Amino acid sequence: MSSASFVHGPFAVLLSENEQTIYIKLTDTVNFMCFEDTLGPSDFPFNLSLHEYFVILQKCFEQSDDNFVVSLSASSIMADKRSHSVGSLKLKVNALVGGIVRVGFEIFVSERIWSNDGKLTVNFNRLEQKQDHDMKALTQKFDQLTHRCETLEAALETQREEFFRIIDRLDVLLFAPHHVSHENHFTFALPKISSDKIEINCGQFGASSHLRFQNLSIFYKLKQLKLLGFVSKSNLKDLSNDTLVELELNCGSNGTFTSLEGFTNFPSLTTLTVITAPGLANVVQTLKSAPHKIKTIKFQGCTGVNVVELQTYCQENKIFLALS
Repeated sequence: MSSASFVHGPFAVLLSENEQTIYIKLTDTVNFMCFEDTLGPSDFPFNLSLHEYFVILQKCFEQSDDNFVVSLSASSIMADKRSHSVGSLKLKVNALVGGIVRVGFEIFVSERIWSNDGKLTVNFNRLEQKQDHDMKALTQKFDQLTHRCETLEAALETQREEFFRIIDRLDVLLFAPHHVSHENHFTFALPKISSDKIEINCGQFGASSHLRFQNLSIFYKLKQLKLLGFVSKSNLKDLSNDTLVELELNCGSNGTFTSLEGFTNFPSLTTLTVITAPGLANVVQTLKSAPHKIKTIKFQGCTGVNVVELQTYCQENKIFLALS
């Protein structure tokens, strides 16, 4: 189905078509008269398709070509001041089809009457025209706002891309400055903010107590994090990252790491590996405390874990479990 609207002299014209009919509505914006009708093949004199007639009418009302002309004449008859008979509007069409065949025909569009009270009909038509005008104004404002929003979105996306180009050149300091005397001492101290994989030896040069674990949250593309010598923290409360998928903790067998509390600081986490953490306990109780996306758990040398309880939990929640 297609439609089009035009202004033809004092008339506002609406045309639409479907496979079986053509709808036409002409509104006199001066005298507040309205003519509308649904036209079928029998309303036209020649053996042309309805779509061809629709195109002819459309070109006539566009008034962009002298080969397509339509003239209008009304035959509405006023009976008295309070009522009037149903009239019609004659459309006389003269068109040059395909630049070869000259076609001329007339069609009649009935006047729309709301009631026998002519004044009431005029008032209804006036209200409808005002509504149509207001609706067109609102539609125009909506289109302008939509265009403005699209322009702003494009500008924001450009600014976003530029912002990330800038921050991708930044380094993130993972140590307190006065503990980094030379970059070669801690090669992992200044990883790029756009890093997607980071491996940190927390015990290198006795550095674990000076690590800025809170800065891990800044890495906006981080997917894999491996912490070797993770011996200074008893849980995960001081660590966080929204994009991290795989976390590996090597806890050095000293028993300091005792709880998975704080694992919810990694909302995207799917794989958790913990190595040599004999003090780790209450794993199932902690995992049950909050929703999570963990689908793989690998524990090695975690002798304090209740194996049967963990196996049951993983089986019930379809989590792959590897214990050694």
